[in-house]
Amino acid sequence: MPTDHKPTDHMPADLVIRGATQLVTCREGASDRVGIVASGCIAVRDGIITAVGQWNDLAQHVGPATSLLEAQGGTITPGLIDCHTHLIFEGDRSDEYYHRTRGLDDADLTAAGIVWGVPASRAANRGRTARELAAASLPRALDMLSAGTTTIETKSGYGLDFESDIASLEAAHLIADATGLDIVGTYLGAHTRPAEHADRYIDEMVDKTIPAIADMGLAEFCDVYVDPHVFTLAECQRVLSAAADHKLTAKLHTDARTNIGGARLAAEMQAASVDHGNMLTDDDLRILADVGTVVAFFPGFDFAVAHPHPVDGRRLVHSGATVALATDLCPVCWHLSQQMSMGFACRLSGLTPEEALLGVTINAAKALRREHAIGSIVVGKQADLVIFDVPDYRQLPFRFGVRSARTVVKKGRILIDKSLHRISDAGACLIST
Repeated sequence: MPTDHKPTDHMPADLVIRGATQLVTCREGASDRVGIVASGCIAVRDGIITAVGQWNDLAQHVGPATSLLEAQGGTITPGLIDCHTHLIFEGDRSDEYYHRTRGLDDADLTAAGIVWGVPASRAANRGRTARELAAASLPRALDMLSAGTTTIETKSGYGLDFESDIASLEAAHLIADATGLDIVGTYLGAHTRPAEHADRYIDEMVDKTIPAIADMGLAEFCDVYVDPHVFTLAECQRVLSAAADHKLTAKLHTDARTNIGGARLAAEMQAASVDHGNMLTDDDLRILADVGTVVAFFPGFDFAVAHPHPVDGRRLVHSGATVALATDLCPVCWHLSQQMSMGFACRLSGLTPEEALLGVTINAAKALRREHAIGSIVVGKQADLVIFDVPDYRQLPFRFGVRSARTVVKKGRILIDKSLHRISDAGACLIST
């Protein structure tokens, strides 16, 4: 089967992957939407994809020092991208989960004197050092890597003070160094309001925390929780405007439980993504599609919290908006696999396997403004790749309860190879507390 991907030159590759039944490029403009190359092969040099095609096209890239990696009849996809997580945290909210399974709602929990939501995570996270937070979070990052995720976005926002936000974002950098993952930092000081200085909290974010995070290079994005019971539109606009002054791109948790106009604020702030979006209207979706803001939704989270209005993925797709998927891993949603997100999206949200795969690859890359570098298997892009132990990508959402990733390659390096029962020393590194 001919392909329009051609070698850029004839210099020997560092790595050539061959023997796949399918290579799914997820490149934009593909006639079949996902860009399947039957029996596809990939050549990689210096961490960059240098050729994509079939063996006859790529054999000339093999030299004496080239490593050959056999896909053994599996499926090769781009490395999966999780564009919305709260990876960095200590503890969990399993107790809250337990009470909710017994029928208690927010009001019931409050009446019973049970602390719930973000404040329930504050005690476990406030005052923790970056190394302590990294040690607590590293096992989750390694689980995500072993499931095929090669890029993770993560947010601050559980300690609800300056020192905690800095520590959590520093922890993300420590985990990136330890694992080889790309971890994208997002400042989420506007997660909820601390009770003891609620009147001064936004001033602290705007005047102190945002400038410090920007100066230290700890985050690329600034997220806000737009909700009438958390932060108002005007407050969120103030935070995002301050962040924009410091070159942090906007993201929004919005319209998850009620619609208060977050989509219009996102459009005004040229946000990279609007996340959750359970209550977005058709007009909201048209606005977001027009400005190019990605809509990221989390069917696994809706499942975990028994959301009364789970996202209708078909409506998102039909709106013309770019639709991404993420786990929303957090203390109340212990969800680590984007393959499982695909399964939830297909069966609970109405997406097709093609739409789900694009949602965890190229569309998720767009939610992080990284589509130029990752999210598809295209010559010149970063060699972030997964070999799945299935002969057809459509089996990935079908086998949602099994981690099908056999080999995970990041920037041309094999970080996980389950067929050899080996994890690279970078991936196996633990952070001492």
